[in-house]
Amino acid sequence: MPHRPLSTTTELIGGADVRPVTQTILHDDPAGRPGNCLQAVVASLLELPLHTVPHFAAGGEDWLERLVGFCHGHGYALYTVPDGAPCPYGMAWGLSPRGVRHAVCWEADHMSHDPHPSRAGLLTVTELIAVEPAPPTRP
Repeated sequence: MPHRPLSTTTELIGGADVRPVTQTILHDDPAGRPGNCLQAVVASLLELPLHTVPHFAAGGEDWLERLVGFCHGHGYALYTVPDGAPCPYGMAWGLSPRGVRHAVCWEADHMSHDPHPSRAGLLTVTELIAVEPAPPTRP
């Protein structure tokens, strides 16, 4: 079954390594800010400093559109991965051992990096999102 695109792409990232970035805001932040696991995952996958990636969860209901736009602006497309299909490089979302929705880096069939300081991963994976090079834009 093919990927359902959130954007478009033509080729996969092959043998890419994650540059581990640790999240700096946890889900139980005293100031009430949402955790920044997604920000840290994107920074890890795109090999960017954390401060250069938006805190998508803190920006409102359009977080997914902003995530897709940010990745596309850096040359990458995002795809949802159907159940049972491979996800060569991307992110997984699911339930953490802390009982909250969480994002981690994913390669092939396993977690490659958990941005939470505990590195505990996910209890369940509910969604896989592939990160792939975006096709060149046509004039």
